[in-house]
Amino acid sequence: MLRLRRLWLRAFRNYERAELDFAAGTTALVGPNAQGKSNLLEAVYLVATGRSHRTAHEAEAIRFGDNSARVRARITRPGHDEEIEVTLAVDAGRLSAQMRVNGAVTPRGSVLGRLPVVLAAPWDLEVVRGSAAGRRRLLDGALAQTSPSYYFALHRYHRVVTQRNAQLRQHTATAAAAGLEAWDAQMVTLGARITARRHDYALRLAPAARGWFERLGGSGGLTVAYHPAWSGDTDEAREAEGRAQLVRRRADELKRGLTLTGPHRDDLELTLDGMPLRIVGSVGQWRTVMLALRLAERDVMSVDLGGPPVLLLDDAIAELDDDRRRRVLRVDGEAQVLLTATALPALSAGAVRVCHVRGGTITEVESTRA
Repeated sequence: MLRLRRLWLRAFRNYERAELDFAAGTTALVGPNAQGKSNLLEAVYLVATGRSHRTAHEAEAIRFGDNSARVRARITRPGHDEEIEVTLAVDAGRLSAQMRVNGAVTPRGSVLGRLPVVLAAPWDLEVVRGSAAGRRRLLDGALAQTSPSYYFALHRYHRVVTQRNAQLRQHTATAAAAGLEAWDAQMVTLGARITARRHDYALRLAPAARGWFERLGGSGGLTVAYHPAWSGDTDEAREAEGRAQLVRRRADELKRGLTLTGPHRDDLELTLDGMPLRIVGSVGQWRTVMLALRLAERDVMSVDLGGPPVLLLDDAIAELDDDRRRRVLRVDGEAQVLLTATALPALSAGAVRVCHVRGGTITEVESTRA
């Protein structure tokens, strides 16, 4: 069973230095607001994915007054332990980020999936009410951790779209159109593959999300449906649709200098009783739906990985009653849940290991049982 065993921080957010061991089951990071609880979950997410979920500018995660930060995690994988490390450094105003596995510099794509995680955080509300990009990231984040081939296909696809956009912005329409054929061919092949994987994943995610929404006390019928730019039941059909749409949109693309069709335009539609959730839902419903989606993500990833990913709950269960909280925190065997909370009464959900966090310091560790 894959498990996070230890975390080291240096000059990360409000932590000068910190070390924390982790065991199986539930670990709660407890303390007042703005003390560093969420920073610990961010550190786990960063070392697992190579990205922060809280900012697009990882330099912000470097402790004020320092020019570099380091996060290192020791994990247990089937048959062996290994260490993953992320170093962030700023030099002359430019950020560099480096990932290592057991001391060897390793590309981000080869690190993804070594410590699979699912994160539920306050920022999830933007997935519901924001643009389609956030909902695409929900799909891509899970698929990239369970399938290296998906990550590399997605990475190549975005590079192709970037190059194609540059070609579309050539000075004359004739010059722009002349160089599109090669980019179109790559885009269609990669895009059909990405669409197929997203489609299959969404089909599995939808019933799991409905089930969790009901268990969490959600009111109404939740529907999760993938809407691809290119439809079709086979890769050949999707490729044909992609080629047809590229031809159909060519004049508009040349005028705007942008690729207007493809998986980068897909959406994951969330509806409640047939109405778009971003229009009809309350903030409370949005929170319930997003928690249901994250728990469904954990269930689907568990099947693909042969065991559950680490579940990170950043202020995600405080508003649940005891019964629903127990359902969320129920873990089997060596599975792990890490959560933040402001007070112990919110944790009445069985055995919990409690770490008190104040001012960037982890002051004591204890265990409690409701």
